[in-house]
Amino acid sequence: MGDGVDIRDQFDITENYTYLNTAATSPLPRYVVSEVESFLDSHARYAEGAWDLWVEKVNLARARCAALIGCRPEEVSFLKNTGEGLNTICSMLPGKGNVVTTNMEFPSNFLPWRRKYADLRVVDLGAGEVSPDDFERLIDDDTEAVSFSEITYRTGARLPTREISEIAHEHGAIVVSDAVQALGAVRVDVGELGIDVLCCGSHKWLMSPFGVGMFHISLELMDRYDPPFIGWFSLEDDEDFSLGNTRLASSARRFEIGNLNYPGIMGLSRSVEVMMGRGTDVIDDEVTILSEYLMERLQDNGYGVVTPNGAHGGIVSFRAKDPDTLVKRLLKERIVVSCRGDVRVSTHFWNNKDDIDTLIDALGGA
Repeated sequence: MGDGVDIRDQFDITENYTYLNTAATSPLPRYVVSEVESFLDSHARYAEGAWDLWVEKVNLARARCAALIGCRPEEVSFLKNTGEGLNTICSMLPGKGNVVTTNMEFPSNFLPWRRKYADLRVVDLGAGEVSPDDFERLIDDDTEAVSFSEITYRTGARLPTREISEIAHEHGAIVVSDAVQALGAVRVDVGELGIDVLCCGSHKWLMSPFGVGMFHISLELMDRYDPPFIGWFSLEDDEDFSLGNTRLASSARRFEIGNLNYPGIMGLSRSVEVMMGRGTDVIDDEVTILSEYLMERLQDNGYGVVTPNGAHGGIVSFRAKDPDTLVKRLLKERIVVSCRGDVRVSTHFWNNKDDIDTLIDALGGA
């Protein structure tokens, strides 16, 4: 945070739980809560009188989020969540060719494509690290989009996005990234990775409120598609309410149809500010060190780790005889993890090795 404050001290949840479940929902740090409360206070005290300040803060948030993912502010809009972003891009595509996705997607990155595309091609990620060859076999010149998670929600495997993007672009397909299990935990640069569209909610690794999500679309693609929904805020001149004003914004703001989740956006903005100050590479390293320590400790205690070595983020999944019962038992001991087929543990940069040791002690031997 730049002021010598221990980041862990910002998380009140540590007083009540050993919390290892960021992949489901992140607890809010105090500095994010403070930012949200500041907006609510201004709404209560000034209402429309604070409008210009709110717009200024939204523009600042847009710039910060753009810096986080390596794009221009004009290429970022704020929607409600990852699923809304994925539905937005899906609805704009022609629907005449095929789409390639994987068998490890959360429903939000499967259902929209399944509904629209008769030819939906599914890569079986299997176990271990993912090979770009698995995608190359299914992508052809009729592929309209290749849509996949940067990090899978069940196993925590990190996909080789850059290599997949190169294959997709060779065939004229766009690359759609579901980054909700990656952004905030690992470094994601849309230019370096060849991502055309990025969708990401903020309530997980971005440690921000529910109901606000980041939607990135490159300027090169923006004019190719018509937004599925439009409203007054989609307009280039959003202060002209005459019925003759129909020109859409030349930026990604065209996807924002009305009033936004201002408290959520400002909370997200503050969280991103802290992350950028700490350094995305630093956070990436911190998350990796913790997850690898967890994998080692699990294996030393006889547990089969599902997450592949080398290519992963903050999610570590392991096998148990009765995962659901185990997760419930741990909760009674005030240790929070998830059941996603296997037992899923997710450690963010504010966690520490003591949290992991507490979990291992509670698990005992396999």
